[in-house]
Amino acid sequence: MSSPLWFLTCLRCWLNTGAGTPPLAGWLLLLALVLVLTNALLIDFPAWVAGVPLWVATALLIPQIKASQRRQVGGLMLVGVAGLVFAAWQGSSASYWLKAVEGNQMLLAMIIGVSFLRLVALAGMSATERLPQGVQALQKTLFSTHLIASVLNISAALIVGDRLAHARQHQPLQPEQGMVLLRAFSACAFWSPFFAAMGLTLLSAPGAQLITLVLFGLPLALVALLFSAWEIRRNPAAKNAIGYPLRWSSLWMPLVLAVLVIVSHWIWPELAVLTLVTLIAIVFSLIWLLLTRGGKGAKDIVQHIRVGLPGMCSEIALFLGAAVLAAGVSASMNALDISVAPAQFGALEACVTLLVLVIAAIAGMHPVTSVVLAGSLLAGSVDDPNLLGLTFLMGWAIGVGISPLSGIQLSLQARFGMSARAMMWANRYYALLMLPLCCATLYGYGYLITL
Repeated sequence: MSSPLWFLTCLRCWLNTGAGTPPLAGWLLLLALVLVLTNALLIDFPAWVAGVPLWVATALLIPQIKASQRRQVGGLMLVGVAGLVFAAWQGSSASYWLKAVEGNQMLLAMIIGVSFLRLVALAGMSATERLPQGVQALQKTLFSTHLIASVLNISAALIVGDRLAHARQHQPLQPEQGMVLLRAFSACAFWSPFFAAMGLTLLSAPGAQLITLVLFGLPLALVALLFSAWEIRRNPAAKNAIGYPLRWSSLWMPLVLAVLVIVSHWIWPELAVLTLVTLIAIVFSLIWLLLTRGGKGAKDIVQHIRVGLPGMCSEIALFLGAAVLAAGVSASMNALDISVAPAQFGALEACVTLLVLVIAAIAGMHPVTSVVLAGSLLAGSVDDPNLLGLTFLMGWAIGVGISPLSGIQLSLQARFGMSARAMMWANRYYALLMLPLCCATLYGYGYLITL
């Protein structure tokens, strides 16, 4: 079979599942979540054990993954497996193969756990509310969508986008509306503990501290939002654009969860941030749904396991592919005893890395891939993991915000009829502001830690 995912396809055939979404897949993903939390909190066992249900679930869900995404994931796996085979031929340890099987499980457990929060957030959003229009309506939509997206990731942007499209009788969104959704979502990568960007950064920059990353990332997100709000005010077309200012009923949750994570991290600093975020997200969701909705809440949870979790198959497959790639690259470099890392990693090197990450995003490379590669290549020269972590978050936030090939922009283009060229042109001043500002922040951070 020519597909790079042939081994997953063979596994699916062996399991003999038919067309449609296999109900077993969602339960396997839940099992992986339980195993990861059990390993982190209660019983110590080999990490690859929790990776097995992730791979089996992905094999079952191959038909649900878009062809273009299958090719992307297959390419990552093909390169990664080639590296692992080469390293094994050179006598490298089998531990790299087990690392690939682990499959970024801590990050995926967080993504799975956080997905249950959608059930809580949807309860505060009305599908029949009459929507306001004008500059202030768009500005409120920008900030409120950012808050909820900081917990729900891309789901928030798509939920709000669907509501705006419904108000426009499913006509393409106005450019101003699309830009609001894009900026609200992408700015979350600067700081949100519940965002995939933060999870992968904490894994790719071992030793980076959540509090430090949030303290330096929040001001950047605020500048990005304020600049976007200023652009809305200067845009004459914004006067006729419809907004969707979310109510307190849906905004309280991100604020409460952010406080819970920060306080919990202060009380239990020995627990990994990803473990805390995952645990808080799943416990909060289950308690809220069962207490406020009773039996209906239990049915919603089961439905989410059976349908909602398998719906994340593309994202899960991408992170698994990135894990294989990282294992293959690390194994090959160890076998050849080579390093391409600079002699030191300071502010200048961080700015160069940031520029490379942004260029890679514009070229179509997913931040998952670029961050994993950069982490593997730079690990040997990094003395301050916080500096590297800030660089990754900045590269992710700016990259997905300005690249017409990023996942959020492709979703807006396909789902709401947004123009890739128009969005890229509208981002020109945003990029000119945020890139220098991020570089100045990296130098400022470097100066502060030397005091």
